[in-house]
Amino acid sequence: MTCIYENLLPIDKTKTSPTFLPEFQSHVLMGDNSALIGLPHIGYTFVRDETYGNMEPTASLINADDFKGRICIGSNTQIYSENNVAFENSPVRLTLVKANHRDAGKITIGDNVFMQGTNIVCYERVAIGNDVMFGPRVTIMDSSGHPVVGRGATDEVERTSSSPVVIEDGAWIGMGALILKGVRIGRNAIVGANSVVYQDVPDNSIAIGNPAKVVKTLDQGAEHERQSALAAYAA
Repeated sequence: MTCIYENLLPIDKTKTSPTFLPEFQSHVLMGDNSALIGLPHIGYTFVRDETYGNMEPTASLINADDFKGRICIGSNTQIYSENNVAFENSPVRLTLVKANHRDAGKITIGDNVFMQGTNIVCYERVAIGNDVMFGPRVTIMDSSGHPVVGRGATDEVERTSSSPVVIEDGAWIGMGALILKGVRIGRNAIVGANSVVYQDVPDNSIAIGNPAKVVKTLDQGAEHERQSALAAYAA
């Protein structure tokens, strides 16, 4: 084993409603009228190479303060983790990763966002704008979590790259979509259900498929056309 993982879980799993453990009370910043509905999974992960800092593999180096304030949620946003809606849902999972000497990832979620069963693994930055809607079980990753070659080498973590993911205002992400590192989803764009997105989606566009391809451009501000497209392509 050449990578060492340590984890902290800020949510008190003994409670039936979302409650942060005392030492993590001020870690997640939430705006007015935002809510955690059901029990989300929030995790802090420190991953390091065995040779990092010339420390023994058994040494505990994770520091909760490295993750403080690095999940920011705007106003009137719902983080929905229950499974009582029409489509199968699961808990929202927000995971911040600190790799070796780098800063921990940072997740920002804007105002009037609805997330249900969304999975985010953030090594660097995931930024979600205002008025963004997610179908169930969308996954967002700003890193592959490992290099393409040289798995198991002593510098595996150091060579693991990341690139920010940005989802602009008004976007709609369909059920089961996967959004990969370095992607920008444009304003009012729509990503169809189960799409795999590894390239940018322009503003006012619909992208579907694996890999996702733009199949239509919407008239800017044509709300009726956007709603029709939502019904056709997204879940």
